[in-house]
Amino acid sequence: MIEAAYTAHPSDEQLWQQFREGNRRAFEQIITRHYTSLFRFGTRFTKDIGLIEDCLHDLFVYIWEKRQSVGSTDSIRKYLFKSFRHKMLLELQRAYRRGWVSEDEAAELAPEQNFEDTLFFLENERLTTHKIKEAVSHLPVRQQEALYLRYFEGLDIDQIAQIMTINRQSVSNHLHKALTFLREHWEDFTIPLLILCLSR
Repeated sequence: MIEAAYTAHPSDEQLWQQFREGNRRAFEQIITRHYTSLFRFGTRFTKDIGLIEDCLHDLFVYIWEKRQSVGSTDSIRKYLFKSFRHKMLLELQRAYRRGWVSEDEAAELAPEQNFEDTLFFLENERLTTHKIKEAVSHLPVRQQEALYLRYFEGLDIDQIAQIMTINRQSVSNHLHKALTFLREHWEDFTIPLLILCLSR
């Protein structure tokens, strides 16, 4: 079997098209680019590392097997995040019914606040990870999810709306409420630089 052509340094649209045509190098590049971010996103939903890894494995196997029938996209990240989120929620509900995860993880989807690898820009203020976790943990789960996608994954409002399957106004409302809370309570958590960064 002759492998489909591979273009060096392709755009998202080109890379996705190459993958859809069966190019394994393109598929491997997609995994390499997005695996870590998807894994971190999975920790918003559960502490079960094995479940996250299984969901990622199943997702990538599925899209490879269905590559000829998946639609085109101009944002691979958006496509993968939305698909992975759906997969995680589905598997958490199944795991709960089998007694493998807690009710909180399955129903409330309380995220694990693991922001260590995203806090390098706060070092000059000598802020602690504990304080950041404490502040964000006071937000409702949906606000935490929107905040994470917007400011730690760099997605825009429309992309977040598609991933979370809500309209863009709801995303804006979640972000506005989250930032308002953090601004009002920043003295409690000593995170002035975080508020400055999030407000940009």
